[in-house]
Amino acid sequence: MTSDGRPVPDPAPGPKERGALPTGGAPRRIVVGFDGSPPSLRAVRLGVSLANAGGRVWILHASEPGRAVAEPLTDEESGAPIRAVTKSIASLVTEAKSRSVHAEGVVRDGPPAELLWRLAREVGAELVVVGTRGLGGTARLLLGSVSSRVVEHATLPVVVVP
Repeated sequence: MTSDGRPVPDPAPGPKERGALPTGGAPRRIVVGFDGSPPSLRAVRLGVSLANAGGRVWILHASEPGRAVAEPLTDEESGAPIRAVTKSIASLVTEAKSRSVHAEGVVRDGPPAELLWRLAREVGAELVVVGTRGLGGTARLLLGSVSSRVVEHATLPVVVVP
């Protein structure tokens, strides 16, 4: 009641906030960036932990093709890094499933930040988790930072793991 005795109207239900977590606060659909680094490994493990039993996690490795090399690589040499990452992702998927979290590995070519957001939209993610290597100064200026670009273009909550 207001001070003059009139009933206070209920607030009109508004549209669901973009990026809001589901009722209960726990995200159930999480996309995690993975590049094989220790911070990205911690990001995957945090994503699985946040999803809890019954949640879903997509572990994305995005490789940018066309990076210049000093000398040409054989097919065997050029495929070795992606085979190693794929093996790591398979192990992480198994680890997640042992915690009753549905996990899926996704490997795509292209700019990592863009692919993280594209996958997040495709799967209806409620959260994106990425690691950061803590690049600063000149290194960040020259190399960029995937985590910075992910946060810069965020349309839903993002967790950055050091």
